[in-house]
Amino acid sequence: MTSPVHGLQLQGVSKRFGSVSVVQELDLTVEQGEFVVLLGESGCGKSTVLRMIAGLEDASEGRIFINGKDVTDLAPMARDIAMVFQNYALYPHMDVAQNMSFALDLAGKPNAEIEKRVNEAAEILNIKHLLKRKPKELSGGQRQRVAIGRCIVREPAVFLFDEPLSNLDAKLRGHMRTELAMLHERLGKTTIYVTHDQVEAMTLASRIVIFHKGHIQQVGSPSEVFNRPANLFVAGFIGMPSMNLLEGTLTTQGDQMHLCGAGFSIPLPLAGPWPAQLVAGVRPQALRLASGPGLMQLQVDVVEYLGTESVLVGKLAGGGEGRITAVVSGHRIDLLHQTVALEFDASELHTFDKSTGLRVHV
Repeated sequence: MTSPVHGLQLQGVSKRFGSVSVVQELDLTVEQGEFVVLLGESGCGKSTVLRMIAGLEDASEGRIFINGKDVTDLAPMARDIAMVFQNYALYPHMDVAQNMSFALDLAGKPNAEIEKRVNEAAEILNIKHLLKRKPKELSGGQRQRVAIGRCIVREPAVFLFDEPLSNLDAKLRGHMRTELAMLHERLGKTTIYVTHDQVEAMTLASRIVIFHKGHIQQVGSPSEVFNRPANLFVAGFIGMPSMNLLEGTLTTQGDQMHLCGAGFSIPLPLAGPWPAQLVAGVRPQALRLASGPGLMQLQVDVVEYLGTESVLVGKLAGGGEGRITAVVSGHRIDLLHQTVALEFDASELHTFDKSTGLRVHV
């Protein structure tokens, strides 16, 4: 495999801590200017990948390239990257301007150039009025802007973000997501962003890399990973509420195959062949109330009203295992403790081989 002229490339990168393998033979290419989000549960290895790119952790195996240059053995300062940490990592004794200019001072840049870069970054981030304040005088959102500004002034090849919004409240997180999207649109810098928050991933990424136990499960656009999950893990992980997954018995009804179980009978859109053990998936948002018998019968145990829609949670009639979730329009508290018929379009059905976990008939 050859290294790219621009962007970032990981070739066979692994990380072990003693006998514990955290990241395993990772191959990933990020084109110049892409905004790529590493998404996964806590402990899946995504932050370790980011730290290896930054040079804060050594790769046990493999090579790392930035703009075609092998940086695997280089110190962090020599990699042409800038990183924003979860806890901002600002110097408390320095004001905002000094925090932003610190790396440029160390690099021996001329004072006039430093002042110009700091003022330009402060203008972009709307923090010029804060340049003389200390970090303790700033709100969480303002501190995060300063941390981002410190990266901007360095004009790096790659921006690295390690869960930068996790310490902010929900409203501010939403505002900062918008700010980050606009910043990337303006600067066009290659960006690697680590999060466990699906909303951040879906709204910010040009591509999402989904991790599980140190392995990449799928790489794709937000639309691709949501609408065409590659396997059962991705299907169950992406989406809120989670995708409904149903196991049943394959039966022939007339000239069509059905997956049948307690409380449901789902026609399969193709003749097959189908694996011996099949799992069908349908997103809660795809389910709708049926006027007739529908495809499944749901005994509603909980109704969560969210303003414009209601989330129905319950079990399938007939003693089916597990819970089923459906999202329907309006305030439907009237459905509580009722049995309702649900249906969905054939195009909304996802099918997986239970033995391998992989998507079938993609």
